[in-house]
Amino acid sequence: MQHYIVLSRKYRPKDLNDLIGQEVLAKSLRSCLNTKKVPHAFLFHGIRGVGKTTTARILARCLCCIGPDGQTDITSSPCGVCRSCVAMDKEQHLDIMEFDAASRTGVDDIREVIDATQYAPVLGRYKIFIIDEVHMLSKSAFNALLKTLEEPPAHVKFIFATTEVQKVPETVLSRCMTFRLHPVSSDALAEYLVDIAQKEGFLLEKDAANLIAEESEGSVRDALSILEQSLMISAETKKILADDVLKMLGGATSDDVKILLKLILSAKTKEALAKSEELFSKGTDPYVLFKNMQNVLYRIIVAKINGKIAEYSLSNLLYIWQIFLKQTENLKNASFPEYVLTAAVVILAHTASFPDIEKLMIKESPAETSATFSKVEKILGEKITPKPDNSQALVDNILNKFPGSTTHEVE
Repeated sequence: MQHYIVLSRKYRPKDLNDLIGQEVLAKSLRSCLNTKKVPHAFLFHGIRGVGKTTTARILARCLCCIGPDGQTDITSSPCGVCRSCVAMDKEQHLDIMEFDAASRTGVDDIREVIDATQYAPVLGRYKIFIIDEVHMLSKSAFNALLKTLEEPPAHVKFIFATTEVQKVPETVLSRCMTFRLHPVSSDALAEYLVDIAQKEGFLLEKDAANLIAEESEGSVRDALSILEQSLMISAETKKILADDVLKMLGGATSDDVKILLKLILSAKTKEALAKSEELFSKGTDPYVLFKNMQNVLYRIIVAKINGKIAEYSLSNLLYIWQIFLKQTENLKNASFPEYVLTAAVVILAHTASFPDIEKLMIKESPAETSATFSKVEKILGEKITPKPDNSQALVDNILNKFPGSTTHEVE
């Protein structure tokens, strides 16, 4: 029986040229290798599934490749046929050791690594230690590693990968050449998915590829996992349509999302509730729907800031953004997410009915809006005086009372 290999492993890049959406990183590493100016420690960080471990393995391959003649120096284009490259393909390389810091966090585990650095390489020119999720190491483990990390033997290279670089001690970061892997753009990811589907003998519709790319939020591994599910669903027709992907993801069409959000921003509570109920009856996942609405809202805020749309109040949009941030956490933890989303629709639509704070700030007489100012003062817990030039400061002050972004951060 033939062993099945998932797409993320089957099409894992083996060369810097094959990395998706990381052109700047690939250029930097290629320059580093070609000039033979290779530091003793690298650290790759970024969201899950963008290629941190893959890049670490490619770098290790480049450093250990000895060429078909066995005499080639380090290269940015591994030959793929030397004994070092072949051993890597079989995952049997004796000099390249991967260490999972998520499951081996203690100082004793790191001492094993330190002891192993004393031995010379067998197949390649370097002994390379790839430590994944390095931020999971304990404080004592980091401390034990510091001295070796600062002055390792000449034949040793360290390559770290992490999703939470802020948890890595500064003492470690200062000893590494650090690279950030960016989330892959939707366009690049969609194009890549179409190519992979074609190699598997399937036709992936462009709209379907765009849906998968948007859902994966820049993660190549997530995108390939969704594509793999789509291949199974479309095994008979060999054609993957947008509607099939949408049903599989439990989402609504982009038009449905825009209609619902427009009803909310227009403060049409009853109509918005009716639309959400309609989508629930079609099997739409509440969390996916809410996330899609938040993505559309973000684009509306950016368009408003850039002066591309006239409707809606910027301060109200930012206030609604705060509610989205809060309710997203509630949806994640809810036993009945439909109820949370229904309540969120009511709250959001009610908030959209608030008068424009920017307009209130330039009123000549605050007596006309005394009731509204009383509500604002209650939120802030302080007395306010409306002036023509203090609207931005007041909006920021209100938003600071809530978790999430201020207007400056959104801009």
